Formats: sequence, C-alpha cells, structure tokens
Amino acid sequence: MKNSCYVIGASSQIGSWLVPELVKDDWKIHLISRGIREKLDYGVNAVWHKVDLMDPASKLPPDQANVLFYTYVIQLLPSLLEGFRQRGVTRVIAFSSTSRFTKVSSDDLGDMDTAKTLEAAELAVIETCERLGMQWTIFRPTMIYAGKHGDRNVLDIARIISRFGFFPIFGNARGLRQPVHAADLATASMLSCENAATFNKSYNLGGGEVLSYKAMVERIFSAMGRKPRFVKTPIWLFELAVFFATKHPRFSHITTSMAKRMQYDMTFPFDDAARDFGYQPRKFSPQLSPPGR
Repeated sequence: MKNSCYVIGASSQIGSWLVPELVKDDWKIHLISRGIREKLDYGVNAVWHKVDLMDPASKLPPDQANVLFYTYVIQLLPSLLEGFRQRGVTRVIAFSSTSRFTKVSSDDLGDMDTAKTLEAAELAVIETCERLGMQWTIFRPTMIYAGKHGDRNVLDIARIISRFGFFPIFGNARGLRQPVHAADLATASMLSCENAATFNKSYNLGGGEVLSYKAMVERIFSAMGRKPRFVKTPIWLFELAVFFATKHPRFSHITTSMAKRMQYDMTFPFDDAARDFGYQPRKFSPQLSPPGR
C-alpha cells in the first residue's frame, strides 16, 4: 500500500518544508487547513481539506491514511487523535517545543503557563496514543528558523535591525542558543516515520551549532549585509519598548522575559536522535536579503 498521511500545519515553518518532501517521495497527502483558496498546488497526490480545528463542530475528512504529521499547536492534538484513528492512522509524529523546559522556571506567569500546558499536552498525546494503539514520536525543537514561511524568530530580529539599524540587548546576551532549521525538522519527520527505534519516544532537536544570543544576532546582521550594531538597554527601557511594540499585532507575542532570557542557556544535546535516526542538523545560516533587495 502506498504511504498515505494527514498533514496538519502544512503552511507552518516545518510543514512548508515537509510537504514537498512527501510529494517527492510519492505519498498520498491530505492537507488540513482553515482556508484553502490560496493554498499551494502540490499536485494530484496532495489534497487540501478545509477544516477549522478550533471549531468543535468542524469535522475531519473521511479519507483514510496511515500516518499523521502534526506541526500545529500540540494542545489541540489529544482531542483529535480518536478521529484520526477511525480514519486508519496508526503512526503519529507531533511537534511540541523545548519551551516545556526553558520556560518552566521563568518569573513570567505566561511563560510558566506555557511550560505547564506543553507538558500536559504531551502527556495527553502519549496516553491517548497508547490507549488507541498508535505509535507516537514527539519532537521538541529549539528556536526554529527558515527565513520564510512565518519565521517569527529570525524575522522579528531582522525587522528591528531594519527599522532602527541596531539591536537592543539586555546585559551581555551570552546565553547559549541552538537555532534549528525547519528543513532539518522536516527531514527528521521523514527519517523517523517508519523507523521502529523512534516509536513511542520523545526527542529534543536543536540545530548543528551552539552560539551565544549576541553571536546569533550578529549572524543575522551579516545575512542582511549589515555591520552588527548593539545598544545595551536597561530593563526598564526594554519593558517600555515592549509595551509599545505589543500594540502592533505583529509583535503581540513579545514579552519582557525575552530580554532576561538573553542571559540563559537554551541548548539541548541530540545524541539520541543522531543514534536512532541519523539526525544531522546544519549550522545556523539564516537566508535574508540585504536592504533594498
């Protein structure tokens, strides 16, 4: 039987790299989206289905498939699993986040709630999959980047640089980072799909290079064709800037805790992923156009 799958989050950073790989590998693909009018045409083997997962009254398509690739909000997944099991899905590959660990000790209540919510969602996914006889794998990426497809992490920094010509930092910004390219996460999904060594396991997936927060931003400056310029900012001024920035929907997710996290290490070894399915992520190399292009 030809491999068949559902993909939820096909337009996400990860999904936008994953779907072309599935098409290349001749999968039969069912793509779930709230709106399909302007979605990409991936060919006859990829069918878009309009489903609003946030609406309890919205129904999944009746089509049968054996794998579910889930790159959307993991908190919604437990309630969907039974429906997918009824449609033949026996293999689930889902994405969570290392924020489950990095935000658990934050002094920001929103961050702490995010960590608790992610942990609860992962446990619910595992419990439900095991009850339904579904083989699961959960990936927790570090900071995802791609330079496109909704890349909020790198593009937010690039927008600040483009707007002001410098980047504000709090303290020495020496906290370690391990950005991971979305394409490498898509590859991880493909490599692990039929690999029994990955069944019923969770993996933290970082990128192939560890660098300080400041060095990471310097790399973004270089990708934009600009000389790095930093301005050390006291926390009160950063809080004031965040207050005004969050008035714009594009920056509504920014919090003052982001400044403090510039000092914290957020790296995770991926030896188990390398051993189990040959995970080999690339070094941090953002692709951004210089000003005026």
